[in-house]
Amino acid sequence: PSLTAIGANVTWYSDAALTNIVYTGNTFNTGQTAVGLYMYYVTETLNGCEGPSVSVSLEILSIPASPIATSEIACLGGVIPSLSASGNNLTWYSDPALTSIVNTGSNFNTGQTTVGVYTYYVTDTDMNGCESLPSTTTLEILSSPSSPVSSNETACLGGVIPSLSASGNNLT
Repeated sequence: PSLTAIGANVTWYSDAALTNIVYTGNTFNTGQTAVGLYMYYVTETLNGCEGPSVSVSLEILSIPASPIATSEIACLGGVIPSLSASGNNLTWYSDPALTSIVNTGSNFNTGQTTVGVYTYYVTDTDMNGCESLPSTTTLEILSSPSSPVSSNETACLGGVIPSLSASGNNLT
């Protein structure tokens, strides 16, 4: 954010000795973008006399690491698992713009029960209020396969016993 000072003829300096003017005016956009603590000194000049400086700091904090989240796959009609992530203060969103909060905490029961792929975004917020970039996770609910096709067999005692057969995929 820009730094602001109220006064007339405001001058911003980058050093306490007031030798390096970096801006004049009430609102100073520092241009700083890297993590760090930046100190500035601001003065007001009235009737040609410059008053004492006041220090103003800009601290740019790092964002926390994105949480580690797991995706899940389930079959329709089976147990639908919750999504989970590891982190401290987790927030779950339903949109990549992070505007629609759907849950907070490590575990998220989505409530989804129909076939589809459901995508969620989870962030971690640190004690400074800085929110991480999101981790993307999905819940995929697969449709149940159709029943295999099989036929009954009949045999006479002492005769040839036929094998049972069924058609389908991955038969058990």
